[in-house]
Amino acid sequence: MGRLIVVVFGLMGTGKSNRSRALAAATGWPVIHSDVVRKTMAGLKPTDRVAVEFGQGIYDEDSSTRTYTEMLRQAAAHLAAGQSVILDGSYKRSAERERVRQLGREHGTRVIFVYCECPPAVARERLGIRLTDPAAISDGRVEIFEDQKRDYDPLMPEDRPLLRLDTTRDPQVVLEELKGFVTIYS
Repeated sequence: MGRLIVVVFGLMGTGKSNRSRALAAATGWPVIHSDVVRKTMAGLKPTDRVAVEFGQGIYDEDSSTRTYTEMLRQAAAHLAAGQSVILDGSYKRSAERERVRQLGREHGTRVIFVYCECPPAVARERLGIRLTDPAAISDGRVEIFEDQKRDYDPLMPEDRPLLRLDTTRDPQVVLEELKGFVTIYS
């Protein structure tokens, strides 16, 4: 089985972190969560809430670039140790997705993309529920969902192999589809 970089990405509230954790549990691969990296770099605990305007504070472009750079650094260390790795983040910028493909080329590792999606109403419901979860790490909120949606670079032909994963289905069915996709490329 060859090493892989699995990029689990999409809009807030679409189930990226849950799918990443499930895949990590099934494979034993480490997962690097953008929210954890971002908050740790800012001197915060992962569960600290940061309610800022969209694209501001620790979520501005510079902080995001630093976050995704650190994720690549951590991923490179796992790859160098012979491990596959899962990256969990919005990856809303096509340039950030290209940086992951470049890392894959540098390490002779295949990169595959898993785009988590669900109807906006479902994402908003999940975001509302998350506000009451003290263990939640993400700061995604209903009021900034549309801003992120408008600010998201379109998926590109380069973002392949790509699995568009409908996360509204039974979690076990979703995990089996995800594992099947990963198995094809590993």
